[in-house]
Amino acid sequence: MKYCLICLLALLSLVPGCATTDLTGHWKNPEYSGEPASKVLVVGIADHPGVRRVFEDTLAQALTKRGVQAVASYSVVPTRGKISEEELVKAVERTGVNGVLITRLVRRETETLYAPEPMGMAPAAYGMSTRYYGYYDAAWSDHYEPAMAQTIEYVIAETALFRPDVQKPVWSGTTRSQRMGDVRKATEDFAEVMIDAMKKDGVI
Repeated sequence: MKYCLICLLALLSLVPGCATTDLTGHWKNPEYSGEPASKVLVVGIADHPGVRRVFEDTLAQALTKRGVQAVASYSVVPTRGKISEEELVKAVERTGVNGVLITRLVRRETETLYAPEPMGMAPAAYGMSTRYYGYYDAAWSDHYEPAMAQTIEYVIAETALFRPDVQKPVWSGTTRSQRMGDVRKATEDFAEVMIDAMKKDGVI
């Protein structure tokens, strides 16, 4: 039991801390020198409409709290699945936004963490001059158990910010997030990282 506890603590020490999203790369269009976007249409690419709604709502709320007006695209274009170009252009015009923020997942990664195995050697019974409990006590203190392992799943996402009057994106960023069952919580963590990066680069 003592060894199992040590293994568990060692494994937990390898798991990333509270932050579940890391910004792995970002780019700002060097040709763009306009004002930061002040009202953004949030577009999440997802087959499942429920996932899209939760993601867009959560990201839009986070942007609003940081001083950027935001509109979830599903609220103006409830189309299930892919939105047509005509629908998206009309949504941009109808909402009067000066920024379009699009996020897509690009791939999934897995990482396996292992707790270290013990280095000791269990006592040999042959030739020992001790009663059964002496052997048991020594064996318990220094026995072998396979290393504990934990597999962590990550999702890689790409987010691009466009201005309606500019052909190319003005900013893009790539994130690596630990996959969570709670879409809202995962999006809150994602939003904090992305908004900080866009604010720092002066695009929102």
